[in-house]
This record gives sequence, C-alpha cells and structure tokens, in this order.
Amino acid sequence: MKRTAFILMALCLGAISYAKETKISQSQAILVELRDPAGEQEERLIRVKEVESNKVTQLTLQKEASSPQVWNGSFIIQFFVGDNSAKTLDFYDPTNSPYYAYISDGGGKSVQKIILFKTPEELSLFEVTMAEEKQKAAEKQEKQIAKQIQVVAPKGAKAPISAEKLNQLVRQQGRLQETTQMNIEEAQAKKRMALLEQQQKMSEEAKQKKKKEAAESAKKADAFYASQKYSQAEKLYATASELDPEAEAYFYRYGVSLYKVGNYNKSLAVLSMADVSGDNSVEKDYYVALNHMKLKDYDKARKEFVEIREENSPELSPMASFYAGNIEYQQQKFPEARKSMEYVIDNSKEPSLDKSAEDMLEQIDRMESFYESKKEKYRFKIYSGLIYDTNILNVAENNVSTDVKAWRLSYGASVLGMIHRTMTSDFGAELAVADYYSMNSTLNNDGTVQAADALEMDLNLPYHQEIKLNKNQMSLEVIPSYKNIYMATAGGSRALAIKTTALSTTLSAPIKSDLFLATKLDLSSDQSLVATSVGDDDLSGPKYGLTFTPSKLLDLKGEKILSGELSYLKTQSNGINNRSAKTGLAISYGFPGVSKGTSSLRLDYTSQAYAEATTPRTDTNMILTGSYTKDFNKRWNMLLSLQYTSALSGVESYNYNKFLVTSLFTYTTSILQK
Repeated sequence: MKRTAFILMALCLGAISYAKETKISQSQAILVELRDPAGEQEERLIRVKEVESNKVTQLTLQKEASSPQVWNGSFIIQFFVGDNSAKTLDFYDPTNSPYYAYISDGGGKSVQKIILFKTPEELSLFEVTMAEEKQKAAEKQEKQIAKQIQVVAPKGAKAPISAEKLNQLVRQQGRLQETTQMNIEEAQAKKRMALLEQQQKMSEEAKQKKKKEAAESAKKADAFYASQKYSQAEKLYATASELDPEAEAYFYRYGVSLYKVGNYNKSLAVLSMADVSGDNSVEKDYYVALNHMKLKDYDKARKEFVEIREENSPELSPMASFYAGNIEYQQQKFPEARKSMEYVIDNSKEPSLDKSAEDMLEQIDRMESFYESKKEKYRFKIYSGLIYDTNILNVAENNVSTDVKAWRLSYGASVLGMIHRTMTSDFGAELAVADYYSMNSTLNNDGTVQAADALEMDLNLPYHQEIKLNKNQMSLEVIPSYKNIYMATAGGSRALAIKTTALSTTLSAPIKSDLFLATKLDLSSDQSLVATSVGDDDLSGPKYGLTFTPSKLLDLKGEKILSGELSYLKTQSNGINNRSAKTGLAISYGFPGVSKGTSSLRLDYTSQAYAEATTPRTDTNMILTGSYTKDFNKRWNMLLSLQYTSALSGVESYNYNKFLVTSLFTYTTSILQK
C-alpha cells in the first residue's frame, strides 16, 4: 500500500481527542478523492490511520454529481508546537482493505489533495496519465523557452538577448527535459510492473491467449512498419506490449516506432525497458542516441554515437559517426568532426553518405579556417629570392653591345589589415612594396642592367564574397588598387615613372562537381611620367582585359588539376606605337611533388598585334614554365621555377630567347585580436 507522509510539527486527527489542552500553532487541510469504477453508494466511509501513533479516524465521502464514480471529502490535521517528526497516513475501507494513494497539489501550502484507488494497477495507470500530462506541460514550456532562446533583438533594438540570459534559458530547458524524462521513465516502469503483476495472477490458459493476441498485434504492426505507416504500427506495438509485458522484443519495436512518430521522450522510456542482445543491442543504442539528438541533448547523443562508432558495425557505425561529426561541427570541435567524417568515408558503403561526409569535410575546413582567420587582425608577408635571367632587357642580343645576362635579387613585403570579416565575406586594406636589385653576369653593377629594376608600391582594397545560387557556391573577388612604379635611367637615380589605377574582378563558379570556371575582368588606366613617353610613344592610357580559366580536378583529393586559360587584353595608349591587342592561350597541369610539395607545368602562347604602330608588327611568345612549391610550415614557403621563352616578331629587333631561373622564400605571420 502506498502511504502518505507529512513533515509536521505534530499531528492530531480531527475526530480524536488527541491533546485537548495543547496550544495549536496552525492547521493543514486534506482533500480526499476516492475513485472506484464499481461503486454505486451515495456515501463512502474510509478509515485514516496515523502509523506512528496508531490513531484512527473515520471520514465520510460524498458522491460527486458530475463524476458518479468519484467521492470527495476533507478533514483537518492540526499541528503542535515543537514536534518536527514525519507523520505517515494509511487509508482503508471499512473492512480494512487498503487504498493506494496518489498525492496531488490541492491549492496552496495549507491544502493537500490525496487521490485513492482500490488496486495498485489503477494507481499505476493513473500515474502514467499524470506523467504524460506533466510531459506535455513541460514540452510546452520547453517550446516557449526555445522560442526565447531563438529570439533576436527586434528592428531598432540595440542588442539581441544577452549571453547570460541565453545560457540561463538553455540550462532551464535542460532541467525541464531531464525532469520530464525521469517522470516518463518512472511512469512507464510502474505501468509495466503493474501489467506483469496482472499477468502473474492469470491462469496459464488466459496467459497464453494474451500472448497469442500480442503476437497477432505485433505481426500487423510489423507490416505497417515495413510500409512506413509508423503511426498505425506504434499503436499496435503498444497493444502487443500491454498484452504480453514479458516480451522484450515488443517493447523494443514499440520504442523504435515511438521514435518514428516523433514521441522521443516516451521512446527513450520504452527503450530503457527493452532488454535486447546482439545486433539489436547496437541498434537500440543507436535509437537512444537519435532520441537524445532530437531532444537537443547533444552531449549525450554525441557520446552515444561515438560509442556506436567504436562497435564498428558495418551498417550503423558509419551513420553514427556522421551524426557525431555533425554535432561536433555544431559545437565547433573541428578536429573531432574531421575524424568522424573521415571514418564515414573510410567505412561507409553508401555513396550518398560518402558524398555528404565529403561535403561536410569541406564545410569543416571552411569553418575552421574562418574561426582561425577571424582572430587575424594584421597579416605580414616578407619575401626574398635570387633570379638568374639570361636576357634581362628582352631584346635581340645581337642588337646590344652590353651583357644582358643578369643576377637579380628580388625582395618585398606586404601588410594586410582586415576591416570586416564574416563567414561569407571579407574586406581588407593591403600595402605592398616589391623591388629588384640586379648585377651583370660577373656580379658587377651595371647601369644598363639596373635600368630594368622597378620599385613598385601598391595600395589594394581586396573584397571577397561567397555567393550561394541554388546548390552552387560561387566566389566573387573585387580588388581596387593604386600602383606607383619607380624606374631609373642608365646611370641615373629612380623616379616615379608610371601611376596606375586598376580594378580587378574575378567570379569563380562550379560547372560540375569536378569542373570550375573563373572569369576575370581587368580595367586599368596608366599615367606615364617618363620623359620619352610623348607623342606616338606615349604610354599613358586605359587597358581592358578579360580572362577565362576552366579547371578540372583529376582526382578526389584535388591534388591533380588540369587548367586552361583564354585571355584578351586591349591596350589603348595615347601613343599609337604602344596600342595593341593581345590574345593568350595557356594550359597547365598541377600534380603532387616530392617531399609533400606541389609541382606544375605550364605552356603559354601569346600573340600581340601593334596594328596602328608606325611600323606595324605582331609579336608571338611561347613560354614553358616548370615550378615547385613547398610549405615548410605554416609560416615558411619556398618556390623554385625554371622558365624558357621564345619570342618572335615581325620586326627582327624584337626577336629574343631567354631562360629564367627563380628561387623565392616567403615568411608569413599575423597579429591576432586579443
């Protein structure tokens, strides 16, 4: 029998003269409700016993008009000063058969309501009903809290919901979910216990009949489940588990069907009672994890999915690892998320799951890169390298009296400051300087050779934007720039030679999963300050360029790439001798190099026509380049390249050949935001 306990200062039942001369400090009203489906009397007598003292009183209950099977009554408990011991009440009918009590709120601290049942099964069923009502109320409150969590500041407001308030709401939601789950599990366990007790009291014939009915219900439920009619299946599995509460398989299938219809709390409660083994054990753990994920208990779900992955089940472990990776990604645990997705790719037999994992890996890389770059305030780059150029002036060697072979020291630096950055865009300002220092082939200074040394100073404002169109992710880059070039005449000092204002725009978009196209538009205007840049030889004027670059990935890792290039550049100089139209074709192949480096081969062909020049001509160039790059670490990078150029022209003095050997070392570092 379920007893009712009160923590009182002292207890006295109203119908007993318990302490007539003792002073009363306060009183407790108790409402009693008796539920008896078989009762017909207008009045019912019940006996109330205080267990510690064995004092007994009798109470008369009246039938409730609106509910013929319910009787109500009340009595008052009075408290003595100084007694803080717990008091327990038992309830009986006039024949001393016990009632089973459910304690409910009655309406305030001084009122307690007790609902009485004749059998423990009736009490258990009522407790299940009350737990489900509490569940619905808690879920309603959870949804209200979830809405509050998702609230952002309205238009015109200064800030969204504070982080402190958000954390408070999340904790409150977690406590509500935990309480709801405990109530449901307790109620379901009591219900099953009551059903098992009923089954034990049955005759063997009645028990077998119930088992047969349960098997028939389960068979129908299986058919509904197989055709994805989960709602019908759930009801029949519930019936089967009630008819035969000993059958673990019914509870297991009932719990899975509850998940399918979205009743996640109850699914967890029912699955907790299903004792299964073998493959079903892993599958049960999988559905438990799915329920926790649906209920937003992500820490539990992630832990459970990882444990399922460690079972190495061919069917369930790859999917569990995928879910674990998604949770880790949301929690910004990027190394763990990458490990989870790599497990999927290595172990999954489903091409669609493999593709989803590959897409997630790309997104993880992007997010990890974003969070790392978000910390970056300034990026500094310093480089230096040695170049050997067999024709530094790009002229026919038989037309010059000087040595045109040269050693060149190339060096420069840049600083990029990030002004604005989001997940899909960034905007910054960059200052860059690049310079050369040349010597002839005998490592001596030579004014003619050094006349080719240009000091370049740039100001760039790079802007990058990711654009999602349907399912395609495109990238837009816009770079306005201003450039000054300083040159020296033979034997003279450097002076500002050319000012250039430019705008470069590049749009990159996928055509297929392994084929991409980049389109680049270049607009610029040169202002030449060189003394010889006058009349027909004036270099000043605008330029317009358009370049198309298709690229195809030749392997899944993207280490082998085949690229083409088609370009057109129109130079509209003020001087007719410098006006030209240049068309270019190129093909390149990138592939893995030795020592984890990257190698490439590139072949260029260009044709540049000077149709309006005093002496019209067309120059054609063939250029073959081989290069190798290697990252020593996150800061140091090396480039080695060998290039051969063969230039032919309608004017013999512009014919030349040259080799160019280049080495370049780059150091990059950043200042992060505090």
